Amino acid sequence: MVPVVSIIGRPNVGKSTLFNLLIDKGIAVVSEEQGTTRDILIKSSKNKEFIFIDTGGIMNSKDEIDLQVKEKVEEVIKNSDVILFVVDNKEGLQYIDLELAEFIRKNGLKERTILVLNKSEVKSTQEEEFEKLGFKNSLQISCKTKMNIKELVFLIKELVKQKGYVNSKYRNYVEEGKKIAFIGRPNVGKSSIINKILNDQRVIVSTIAGTTRDSIDIPFSFNDHKFVLVDTPGVRRKSNISSKLEAYSITRSLGTIKYADIIVLVIDISEGLTRQDKRLAYQIYKNQKSALIVANKFDIIIQEYKDKLGKNFSNQFVENLKYELASNIKEELYLLPYAPVVFVSAKTGYQLDSIMYSLISIVQQLEFDLSSYNLKEIISNIVLSLPPSVDEGKKKRLKIKDVKYYKESIPTLKIYTNFSHVPENFRSYIANTFKQVVNIPNVPVKLLFTN
Repeated sequence: MVPVVSIIGRPNVGKSTLFNLLIDKGIAVVSEEQGTTRDILIKSSKNKEFIFIDTGGIMNSKDEIDLQVKEKVEEVIKNSDVILFVVDNKEGLQYIDLELAEFIRKNGLKERTILVLNKSEVKSTQEEEFEKLGFKNSLQISCKTKMNIKELVFLIKELVKQKGYVNSKYRNYVEEGKKIAFIGRPNVGKSSIINKILNDQRVIVSTIAGTTRDSIDIPFSFNDHKFVLVDTPGVRRKSNISSKLEAYSITRSLGTIKYADIIVLVIDISEGLTRQDKRLAYQIYKNQKSALIVANKFDIIIQEYKDKLGKNFSNQFVENLKYELASNIKEELYLLPYAPVVFVSAKTGYQLDSIMYSLISIVQQLEFDLSSYNLKEIISNIVLSLPPSVDEGKKKRLKIKDVKYYKESIPTLKIYTNFSHVPENFRSYIANTFKQVVNIPNVPVKLLFTN
C-alpha cells in the first residue's frame, strides 16, 4: 500500500513549501500572506512512493472559512498513516501549536506524528521549547536550504514500518483520465458543483470571493469513465484584483486552461453573461480547447418564472426557456460554437448529472479515431461547394491534394492544397462541415493548410 502522509500546522510555518519539496513540483501556492492554503491538496510523490496532503493553516478564529479549514484538517489527520506536524523553529512555540498537539493526542495519533521543526537554518532556534509537546519523533529541517529533507523521508518510511496503515479515504488517489478544469468568475458556484458531483465537501465553499486559491486536482470516476476534476480560483477583472496573492492565483487558474483537456466554463445564469465570461471564453478559444458551458443557479430563474406565471408554468415552458437561453449564450459566446450548454443548480442538485454525461460525450468525440475515413475524399467533397477565391493574384478553385490525420489533444488534419493561403472563411466552413460529416460537433478541430 502507498502511505498517506499529511502536513499540518499553523499558517506560515512552511507547510506548502515542504509539500512542494516532497512531491518535487511547485504545485501549492506559497505566499507570506496568512491562510494562503485553504483547501487540501493531494499529490503522489514523483516516484509514487507516498501520497502527500497539504492542508490549510489552523488559526484561532471563528471565521467561516477558518472553521471549515479546521474541520477539513481534522478529517485529514484521521485518514493519515503519518502526520508531519510543522512548526516554526525560528519563532518558537505558539498557542495554536499547543492546540494542535492536544488534538493529535486526543485522537491517539501521537505515535504516528513527526514534529517537523522548520526554519532551523537560523542560528537562534527554539527547539527546547517544543520538547514540552512530548513527541518522540522529531526532526529539524529547513525548506529554504533543503536541510534534512531526505532524512525526513527516511523517517516517514521507518514510522510506516513500525505503525502500519490506517483505513484512509485518500489511499486510492490516482490521477487518471481526462483533466476537466472548472473555470469562471468568483462565486459562480464552481466549488459547489464539484462538491455535489463528488457527493463530498472536498473543496471549501463560501460566499466570500477568492475562497479558492490553488488549482485543486481531484480524481473521479463516473460510469466507468475516469476524470481528474480541477477546481480553480475565480477569475476577476484586473482592475478588481486586490493582492499579489490573488493575481498569482488567477495566473494559475488561467494556466490551467493550457494543460486541461476539457474546460467547463461556469456562468451565473441569474446574472446573465458578463464581459469577464466572454474574456474567459476567448482564453478557451485561443488555446483551442474543448469546452462545456454550465449555466449555474438556474433554480433562481425557474423560481422567478413560477412566481410570474403561476398555474401557466409547466415543464414544457422550462424546456423552451432553456432552448432560448442556450441560443442567446451561443450567440454571445460565438467563439465557442461547438460547446454544449447545460442548465444546472448546485444548490438544489438540478440536472447536475447532465454535466458528466456531456463530458463523456465530449471525451468520446475527442478520442474518436478518424484514421479509417477517406479524409481526402471527405474534404474534397466539402470544398466543391466553395466559390473560387483569389490566391497569388489569380482567381481559382481550392483543390485538395492530400490529407493527413494526427491524433493530438484535438483532432488535427494537415491538408495539402493548391493555395498558398486559404481564406479564414473557407477554413471555418471546412472545419464546421467536416465535424458534422464525421459526427464530432462538440469539439474543435485543427486544420493545417499547406501547399
